[in-house]
Amino acid sequence: MTKILITGFRHSGTTMLMQLLKAHPQVGWIEFEEGYIEYDKPREWILMMAKKRVPNLKTHAWGDKIPWAVRKNDLDGQRVINFSKKWLKFFKDGRVLLILRHPIDVALSGHAGNSVGKLELKYMKRSIPKVIDYINENKRSAIITYEDLVTHPEIHLPNIFQFLRLKDNEKIVKKIINAPLKFGKINADRAFAYRKKDVDVSVDYDEILKKIVHRL
Repeated sequence: MTKILITGFRHSGTTMLMQLLKAHPQVGWIEFEEGYIEYDKPREWILMMAKKRVPNLKTHAWGDKIPWAVRKNDLDGQRVINFSKKWLKFFKDGRVLLILRHPIDVALSGHAGNSVGKLELKYMKRSIPKVIDYINENKRSAIITYEDLVTHPEIHLPNIFQFLRLKDNEKIVKKIINAPLKFGKINADRAFAYRKKDVDVSVDYDEILKKIVHRL
């Protein structure tokens, strides 16, 4: 079964995406930011951990979730690119799924009021284009946008499941959409939330999205 690596800039929706995937009956386990592969754990060690947590490795998908943010080697996306490369090298049936969210919403998240995280914006502007270039080069990698997922989950969840080679019938999709998440149910109002605030920052998100080849 598929080995799933979920990634994205911090506060882009990686936890939401992980919870949606974990609710799928074929997904046995997704680690929460342990970063086994990033910290040079060998393939055999990761498989050993999976065997402890997954009911059946032949019938259940599993994986890891690793966001990136403002470490020194995040500035040019090198850290996320390196652990994605390693994941796909370790697992021939591996997939990398990147979730992308409007940079201003990300930079607002975790800050009070209309305060925009300038450091987050700096790192996103430098790292995201390079990470997208990497994703575009590999057919086992794809991008879902936060906005697509929260506004039309009934359309985009099946696309994600197909990419991950999971069942995507209507019954499964409907059950997952209605499942309670850590932050509540999927909420379309959280897409482009910055528009409701007085934010003096401009980001051309449409230009970023145009660069994506493998968009689910």
